[in-house]
Amino acid sequence: MCMTALIGMAQGGARWTVRHNNKVLLRASEEDAVKNTIPVSLSSLNRNGRFVIAYAGARSGQEEKKWIRTIALFTESDSLVYSKKSGSVIVADTTLKKMLQKNKIIKVYTWAVPKDPVQAARVRIRRVHLCTFELN
Repeated sequence: MCMTALIGMAQGGARWTVRHNNKVLLRASEEDAVKNTIPVSLSSLNRNGRFVIAYAGARSGQEEKKWIRTIALFTESDSLVYSKKSGSVIVADTTLKKMLQKNKIIKVYTWAVPKDPVQAARVRIRRVHLCTFELN
């Protein structure tokens, strides 16, 4: 069985949420560059605020443990600015503010690779676009 097919099938049924200070800004289960864009004004960002981006995969608990998930933030020109090997990330308002002041647009992606190095060598990775933060 082709591992690429497994990854493609695994994305079906996945969902993610983006919260800002416990307020849900986005709930999604499919990639959509327009619908999944979150406008952010610098004045709405404060020292104590934070964004939480959480991804829930379609795999069962045992199957999910066989994979290493990464969530990463990129500039519009596809330069990596932050990444974490986890199903969720917390981004402080102050951190996002600095990113947006420099770049205006920050895109958030996730991907997973098998923990087994032999399988990982055979898998073709596809990033899944979760959301885009856009300076308003």
